[in-house]
Amino acid sequence: MKRSFFLPVFIAGLAAAASFSGSLEIQVRGVYSGSAGGFELQPVYAGSLLFSESWGDFYLDSALFPGWNLATRELWAGISKLELGYDAGSLAAGIGAAPETLTLMRLLPPFSLTAPRTDFAPGLWGGWLELSAAPSGRLRLALRSVAGTATGVLRLDGGVLAADYRLSAVYGPAPAPAAFGVGLSATLADWLVYGEVWGLLRESDLWRGALGVSRYLAGGLLAVEAAYAASPSLAAAYSWQPAADWSADALARLTLPQGAPAVYDVSARLTYAGGPGDVTLGLGLSSGGAGVVWLPSLTARVYY
Repeated sequence: MKRSFFLPVFIAGLAAAASFSGSLEIQVRGVYSGSAGGFELQPVYAGSLLFSESWGDFYLDSALFPGWNLATRELWAGISKLELGYDAGSLAAGIGAAPETLTLMRLLPPFSLTAPRTDFAPGLWGGWLELSAAPSGRLRLALRSVAGTATGVLRLDGGVLAADYRLSAVYGPAPAPAAFGVGLSATLADWLVYGEVWGLLRESDLWRGALGVSRYLAGGLLAVEAAYAASPSLAAAYSWQPAADWSADALARLTLPQGAPAVYDVSARLTYAGGPGDVTLGLGLSSGGAGVVWLPSLTARVYY
């Protein structure tokens, strides 16, 4: 069997053997740069393996998103969640790998424990404990491996007056981060307004922050965010579903680095979802050190 066919066959075999649900995906990404002088295709095999089982208050939950870029030979396991947990409502705990969501922002998170990805939320290995702290809210304590170092995470979610809040603190020996954050969100008329401020204790540029708004507009969902994280950024996204089988979304982002030209990226996607799968046609462009780069893509996905 050729090596290029190994990953999708492996995913399909594992899914059939374990009765998982998920998807198989083939994506062809194009990269065109006039300054680099050419066009490159990057076929990508990817998939998802989703499994959940419960025994009373105990559960096993997994969400895996393996993939392989044939052009770069990059292979990733895509572990978003692989967790054994206990949930009794007022008390919950888990051990394994899972994301630690700290930010309220959707487009421009000013702080994250993992490098941002568009295909899945990376999981961090460790354990966590959650306690209901009514009327104050819900307290989460976690110990995660960040940059190969044990890192403590504290998060308190609750409400005050007509707003929801999130208080977060992260600490681990260098190179793990040491930071604290405060986030608020509230509904004003038809708008959801949210924002947060972060302090990074080991950075010379201590403060970071972001502010965002979102609402349903003209049959779709609009989100606009502004952030400062070493440099100011602005982003806007719009998603629209004109029919049951069709959807479209667009994203524009602008960053203004100090002492350097502005960096921007724009993308749009059109998706048809019918039967057991979907097809997505995408087009993006971005600016950077190599000038303007065009990024067309075609993705076919089958669900099982």
